[in-house]
Amino acid sequence: MTWNDRQVDRSKDTLYFATEQSLSYLDGSLAGDFGFDPLGLSDPEGAGAFISPKWLAHSEIVHCRFAMLGAAGCIAPEALGKMGVIPQSTAIPWFKNGVVGPSSVGFEYWTDLYTLFSVMMVLMGFAELRRLQDYRNPGSMGKQYFLGLESVLGGSGDPSYPGGPFFNLFNLGKTPEAMKDLKLKEVKNGRLAMIAMLGFFLQAILTGEGPVQNLQDHLSDPVANNILTNFGRVGGSI
Repeated sequence: MTWNDRQVDRSKDTLYFATEQSLSYLDGSLAGDFGFDPLGLSDPEGAGAFISPKWLAHSEIVHCRFAMLGAAGCIAPEALGKMGVIPQSTAIPWFKNGVVGPSSVGFEYWTDLYTLFSVMMVLMGFAELRRLQDYRNPGSMGKQYFLGLESVLGGSGDPSYPGGPFFNLFNLGKTPEAMKDLKLKEVKNGRLAMIAMLGFFLQAILTGEGPVQNLQDHLSDPVANNILTNFGRVGGSI
C-alpha cells in the first residue's frame, strides 16, 4: 500500500469506526482494511523508530499466520485424544507439554525439553532472520545460496505474500479478484485466531484446562461454566 494524502472515495466500502483522518491514509488497498485505526497506528505522520505503517501491515499478516497455526495446534491434540484417534498419553493440553516448568507434565520427546527448546529457538531465529532480510530487500533470498533452493525462494516482490511453490503450494488465487478474496479471508481468520489464542491463554490461567475441555464444560452447564464464573476458578481452584 502507498500511504499518501489522497482522499479515496470509500462510501461503498464496509467501514468500522472510520474517521476522516484514518481514511486519509487507509485507502482500501490493504487486505482487511475497514478504516479502523482509532489509535492512528498506521498514520504515516505518526510513524517512528522501526514502527512504520508498512511494517505494521506486514507484522499483522505474519502474526495472523502464526496464530492460525497455533490455534489449530492447541486444539488438535486435545480434540483428537478425546475422539480416541491418538493415545491419551499424547493428548495433552497445549500448556502442559512445553518447557514451562510449573505446568509441564513431563512429556517425553526425543530429547529433553530444554534442549528441544534451544534447538527450536535457533531454527526459528534463522527463519525469522531470513524473513526480515526479505522484508528489507524483497527478492534477496533468491540470490543468496540456500541448498540449491534459491529459485523457489525469490518471492514475488511482496514479502507479505511471497508465493511460489513453497508458499502457494496449490497455486491459489489465479486471478487478481480471487487473490484479493483469499487475502481478505486470510486476515479475517487470522484476526479471529489471534483473539482465540488470547482466550486460550486466559482460560488456561483461570481454569487450568485446555480449550476443548473448556468448551465441553460450557456446553454441559453454561450457567456454571462461563467467562464470569471462570474468574472465580483461577488455576482450576474453586
